[in-house]
Amino acid sequence: MKKKRGLLYGTAALAALCVIYVGVGQYMNHSKEQAKEKGEKVYLTDLSNVSSLSYDFDGQELSFTKKDGKWGYDKDDLFPVKQEEMDSLASTVSKLEALRKLEGGDSLSAYGLDKPIRKISAAAEDGTKSVILLGNATGDGDYYASVEGQDTPYLISSTLYSKTNSGLDELMALEEFPAVSGADIKSITVTKDGSSKHFVKKKLEDKDGNIEWYRDSADSPDNKISDNSGLNVLADSLSSLKVKSCSNYKVQENELAGYGLYQPAAVITYTYDKNGSEETFTLSVGSLNSDSSCYYTRTEGSSNINEIEKASIDKCLTVDKGIS
Repeated sequence: MKKKRGLLYGTAALAALCVIYVGVGQYMNHSKEQAKEKGEKVYLTDLSNVSSLSYDFDGQELSFTKKDGKWGYDKDDLFPVKQEEMDSLASTVSKLEALRKLEGGDSLSAYGLDKPIRKISAAAEDGTKSVILLGNATGDGDYYASVEGQDTPYLISSTLYSKTNSGLDELMALEEFPAVSGADIKSITVTKDGSSKHFVKKKLEDKDGNIEWYRDSADSPDNKISDNSGLNVLADSLSSLKVKSCSNYKVQENELAGYGLYQPAAVITYTYDKNGSEETFTLSVGSLNSDSSCYYTRTEGSSNINEIEKASIDKCLTVDKGIS
């Protein structure tokens, strides 16, 4: 009896060990499969040095080509393209990663890929081309995609859709003004209503770095402004001006009157230090736009008619207030 009982115990123990062994083996195999899956990324494209991009947006095809390291709009060489936006799109398209490859599933029509919502074309410098089709969106915000000419659908993130969800106006690079602070500005001239006011800043030779503002010239103590605060505010306001939008990026002289810039309402000029040399910035202010929210403006020598918020310009044109 004791022998039978021992034999039963031994058999049970052996069976338990076998179960554990099989379980461990399955776990190890599953872990290896997971590691394999995690290590193997799937890509729809493999392009190096993308030099051509195009996509359709609201019925309009937008196409761009990179020449001499700079992106240009194919239909208008003068159009100022946002270089960083196009570089980002090119990077995404060059190696488009899939979240999942949907093999052995439904036909492309089940994913909206028979009638894609967007078509993105890309070409590399070596002539390699890829056309990506975007289909339906998922409930999680991802998108189904495929490569034109192939029957395999993929699931991708919303990145490509987001980066091609822009019209031409949103891809326009706005003109940037000098990157200065109010402290960098050395002189200010404001011309309006037929008269000009000129102010010069003088740095004092003291350890605290104090400054003084003068009318016209710092040569005479009689020209000294008693309170610096008004001109300091003006300098800060000028340094913070920025373009809100561009109404015309290739204006002709005969078009200036339509923006009130043939004979500007005001002209603002300031000088500033840049790498040890003095630079000059001049801004002409024209009429208000259609909803009176912005002034039309033009920087000296520029072909752009820019819009700047009315409140920002008005703050710069109240030079007479608070200055004594």
